[in-house]
Amino acid sequence: MKSLLAIFALIVIASSVSTAFADADYDEKLAFAGSLEETLGHFWAIEQNLDDNNAELALVHATHPIAELYDIMKPVLQKSSPDLDSQVNQILVDLGKKTGKDVTRQDAQDAIDEAREVVEIARTAIVGDELSQDTNFKMKLMQGLLETSKGEYEEAITDGEISMMAEFQDGSAFVWRSQQIFDEIKSELPEHEAEEIEEFYGDLWAGYDSRANPEEITTMANGVIHELDEIMGVESEDADLLDYVENIRSLLKETKEEYAAGNTDEALSLATKAYLDNFEFLESPIAQQNPELKEDIEHMMREELRDMIKAGAPASEVDTQVDAILVKMNDVAKIVPEFPFGALIAMTSILGVVIAITKIKGSKLIKK
Repeated sequence: MKSLLAIFALIVIASSVSTAFADADYDEKLAFAGSLEETLGHFWAIEQNLDDNNAELALVHATHPIAELYDIMKPVLQKSSPDLDSQVNQILVDLGKKTGKDVTRQDAQDAIDEAREVVEIARTAIVGDELSQDTNFKMKLMQGLLETSKGEYEEAITDGEISMMAEFQDGSAFVWRSQQIFDEIKSELPEHEAEEIEEFYGDLWAGYDSRANPEEITTMANGVIHELDEIMGVESEDADLLDYVENIRSLLKETKEEYAAGNTDEALSLATKAYLDNFEFLESPIAQQNPELKEDIEHMMREELRDMIKAGAPASEVDTQVDAILVKMNDVAKIVPEFPFGALIAMTSILGVVIAITKIKGSKLIKK
């Protein structure tokens, strides 16, 4: 009964806070919501560990929100309502006691569910329901979770083994939470991009299962992040687009070499980087000028080549596939500009092509 009264009190407080905090900075609300999402990830990790009878790791995740995230949220909570801040603090502090080894699984679940309710109350009070349901806002939350997950995974893995389990679980929890948000908004996203994101999540989880090199996990997570950028119309950092073409050529040639040498995992990693770290950034400009070419290369790289490598196809077939992609990349090089007006120059003036090529020779390739 006491916890129900506390939650009711929080709802009353939140209703008075939401109006007063309506003019808060967008970035401040995004950062606050991001901390709430990480908190929800930790709650999920508590549940997984309790189900595995690992009280020690459950306690680690029960204390992370108050130890790592509350200090980030506190200034916003204080500014909005000291009473709300006090209540959130108390519930997060008590979470470790209520999910410890001397507590029944059901009582622990009740405590987690109560904490989830408090998270949603704080979200309503600080962020507001309208912004919380905004699709772009949710996509940015997904990106933040995935960015954080990359660092956690890198800390956790050493030579293909988990050296820091809590950090590994943190990374898993943040990927999980980002995917939960994706499932909420998937029907609102363009079908093709949603399918790609779903596939990237599958690859990401496979990487976690196999304890993949952190660089590979970063590549997979970046694939989702970039797809979300494309949906939101966010332009990538300034870069000579032809550098991506050169990177793809180089990576695909390495793919052939590694696969021929029997290094299947390395070949798959290189092929994936060629697509996610490079071709993803070319898709939009290619599609503007030659949609069919974009679709052909995407299918050949993302699906056919990677499927061949995963299935252990003969090296000769992989070589043929790579060579066919490289031929199409020659077509890409003819239509992709290295700077905003490069395409027009290339199409209307041989001199423009010469200038572009000269500039490329002097540029430094992007290192991924």
